[in-house]
Amino acid sequence: KTGKNLVQWPVEEIKSLRLSSKQFDIKVGPGSVVPVDVGSAAQLDIEAEFEINKESLDKILGNASVMAEAEEFSCEKSGGSTVRGALGPFGFSVLATESLSEQTPVYFYVAKGKDSELKTFFCIDTSRSSVANDVVKLIYGSVVPVLKGEKLTMRILVDHSIVEAFGQGGRTCITSRVYPTSAIYGAAKLFLFNNALDATVTASFRVWQMNSAFIHPYTEEAFRALTRT
Repeated sequence: KTGKNLVQWPVEEIKSLRLSSKQFDIKVGPGSVVPVDVGSAAQLDIEAEFEINKESLDKILGNASVMAEAEEFSCEKSGGSTVRGALGPFGFSVLATESLSEQTPVYFYVAKGKDSELKTFFCIDTSRSSVANDVVKLIYGSVVPVLKGEKLTMRILVDHSIVEAFGQGGRTCITSRVYPTSAIYGAAKLFLFNNALDATVTASFRVWQMNSAFIHPYTEEAFRALTRT
């Protein structure tokens, strides 16, 4: 649709691993963190769309005192999901403990430009993904194009130590390896958050529990047949 993006998306067969699901529609005020009741959150498929409240958006765009930061902002240098701006960050904290001592936020950050145009960033913050000190914990992401009239959409696949996130139908993709020590198996939780200073966000999303992909090795006979061909 943009004419300039290489789109990446999970293969359709991933859907065959989906188990039970829950649908949520939640309005999240500025500075809010909401637990999402899905049981164990170690293996999930999340499809979500977000909409910034129009009144909040109009107020910020029309307020000259709200800093224009789109030209200076980057996921890597922003300080992560705890740094609050007028219109973000907001998204999900996956592979999180109940106390949020471990969490991996995947989020949008919408920044106002000098021309009052909006620029949207899609980021992942692994700085608090593990209490272990011997792993690399980066913050990274990129700008994602959002066409006029589109809601902000993301899909997240969570698989124990892998988080793969797709923004705006796959216009940008982030794959991250994380190493939680406590947010594992049944202790892994999911949270919805909005750290924006002024904007209320409505999140509509479905979460599927996921089955494991059972990989069946070749039998010796099958392997011999393959090598003969």
